[in-house]
Amino acid sequence: MNGKTMHWVNRLAALGLVVGLVAGLAAAGSAQSVGGQAYSTYVNTPLGSSGQSPLAVLPAVSGTDGAEADAEGSALNVAGALSGDFLNSITSGQIGPAEAGAQSTSSAASVNILNGLITADEVVANVMSSAGQSGAVSDAAGSTLTNLTVAGRSLSGDQAVAPNTNVSLPGVGYVVLNEQIPTGDGVTSSGLTVNMIHVYLQSITGGTGEIIVGSATSSVGP
Repeated sequence: MNGKTMHWVNRLAALGLVVGLVAGLAAAGSAQSVGGQAYSTYVNTPLGSSGQSPLAVLPAVSGTDGAEADAEGSALNVAGALSGDFLNSITSGQIGPAEAGAQSTSSAASVNILNGLITADEVVANVMSSAGQSGAVSDAAGSTLTNLTVAGRSLSGDQAVAPNTNVSLPGVGYVVLNEQIPTGDGVTSSGLTVNMIHVYLQSITGGTGEIIVGSATSSVGP
């Protein structure tokens, strides 16, 4: 699947969530707010830096019309730190009479981190949060790392990588794969941030920093 096709698949999936939220039966306790953001890349290292890009942030949501934001970029290249193509981000949300929800997705292709130390054909971060009569939940279903290699070792192929997989990078630091950070009480509120590749630099040219590829956040709450 190429980057453009992947963008529209992600877009349709997010829109499908928005449409589905208005069809629920009336119930008490629906969330009063939803939030979301997504970005494909972030670099903050002594080698160079780049902000969260391309960044999509969910606008304020009111009524049942919902809201959506998306952003895309052709490529990113921070010499020696990170390169990637077909960068896309999208986030959407809605507050319905019975339930509320938000979904965020980011993607990147041809990812190369630290001159080939970490590579992946495709990175997709996808999170969804919803709240209704049965409580509030979030998950990262649909998040993938395709043909991921770390220090020359294949870690994913086309299979899922377990949440919060930590891999040491001797002389550099470490990387957390499918990093998942939950929030909320699971009753009236829930949120989740997923960073598919999060490199923590501890010793490179005498400095520290971080590199993130594939980040998405969604949340629902009172």
